[in-house]
Amino acid sequence: MKKIVLFSFSLFLILSSYGQRLKNSSGSTVGYIEDGRVKNSSGSTIGYIEDGRVKNSSGSTIGYYEDGRVKNSSGSTIGYIEDGRVKNSSGSTIGYVDDGRVKNSSGSTIGYYEGMKPSSAALYFFFFFD
Repeated sequence: MKKIVLFSFSLFLILSSYGQRLKNSSGSTVGYIEDGRVKNSSGSTIGYIEDGRVKNSSGSTIGYYEDGRVKNSSGSTIGYIEDGRVKNSSGSTIGYVDDGRVKNSSGSTIGYYEGMKPSSAALYFFFFFD
């Protein structure tokens, strides 16, 4: 299971330019987005963003963003973002995206993002951060 079940939200919105970096709580780069490719810190492609869908390295859809909701590959809503709060499908706050930081439900910083929307960072941390 992914370490960050809380962040399953809209990596699809603006992911075409280099410089969209994600860092862990220590400040080390854990990944970035380049030309629709999701890359790890070594530069290896670990996924893709195509037509509003998040795909794994094999090209299989693992989630997507639709009507303000993040959905899994089966189409079930798994969460959404509201006023900087990351909420699960039941509406409970499970994390935060705020001022360049990704936080867990206790408010502790678990990562940082640069050059992308908070919702984009949240989705990266859910689908690709181990």
